[in-house]
Amino acid sequence: MFSQTSSTVVNRLAFLRTTDFLQHIENEAFLECLAADMEERTFEENQAILHKGDRERLIFFIVEGKVKIHVDDIKMAELSRGAHFGDINLFDSQPASATITTIEASKCLVLHQSKLQAALQKHAESKAELVASLYQRQQKAQTSTFQQNALQNWCTRIQNPSWAY
Repeated sequence: MFSQTSSTVVNRLAFLRTTDFLQHIENEAFLECLAADMEERTFEENQAILHKGDRERLIFFIVEGKVKIHVDDIKMAELSRGAHFGDINLFDSQPASATITTIEASKCLVLHQSKLQAALQKHAESKAELVASLYQRQQKAQTSTFQQNALQNWCTRIQNPSWAY
């Protein structure tokens, strides 16, 4: 029978495999290392998890609940179970560009940059997979932003047609 600790790691590992950030990582030992080093945090409804300008080097994986990414009063996105945030801040020294606030009570698994770096030192072969995952996410975000901007421009032109007299 599993001890409480190994049971927790097994549950975390199963969850991590479902996240878009880690689902393509094939190295089980690397994933187990991450799962063992994560901290579980709970947040109340309408609680700020990260503030714009924070310099924490953490990645959050949403296990339960829903959060919004916003800059001041402008909501950029909503995230729920299986989504993650903070990954960009793991690899650069820039402060957070947005605030993350819970929409409903939420539970997250949190991984600190130092724990990720330690896991990558033990399992260097996983670095390429992780970088590829980050790159794919970046490409998807850029494509989505481009499509949203194109749709918004089109809607603006339709609503204010210069050709209609």
